[in-house]
Amino acid sequence: MSPGAAPPHIRMKMTQHPRLSLPFYRFSSFNTKGGKTHPRVARTRNRILDLWEEMASYATIAEELDISISTVVECIARAKRLKDPRADRPFRHRKIQIAEKRRREIRRLLDDGYRPREIAARLGISKRLVLLRMKETG
Repeated sequence: MSPGAAPPHIRMKMTQHPRLSLPFYRFSSFNTKGGKTHPRVARTRNRILDLWEEMASYATIAEELDISISTVVECIARAKRLKDPRADRPFRHRKIQIAEKRRREIRRLLDDGYRPREIAARLGISKRLVLLRMKETG
């Protein structure tokens, strides 16, 4: 073995790991070579914002994507600064937000011609709730 060379078992590990074979800036969102976001980072950001728009909590998003909660918080804060519509959420209780989303979904399915029983089965709610929401909308 030549002086300064890594032992074979360490050399093998370094070449097997994909992140070690590329420089850091290739994975950085502040890419110094071209200023473009890495596709993996862009996919993660989009997935975070999609889950946030679906009313998922910080902890749920972090657990599903296997990332830290602080990463989720920072990504959503960044999207709010950039005025991404997926990051806007009215400041209300989560259950109210979910109920409003369900109301919109019921209205959409009614407009598409579904019957109350079909809507109830599709959304996993009672037929009575669908009938109440129909009466609300008129």
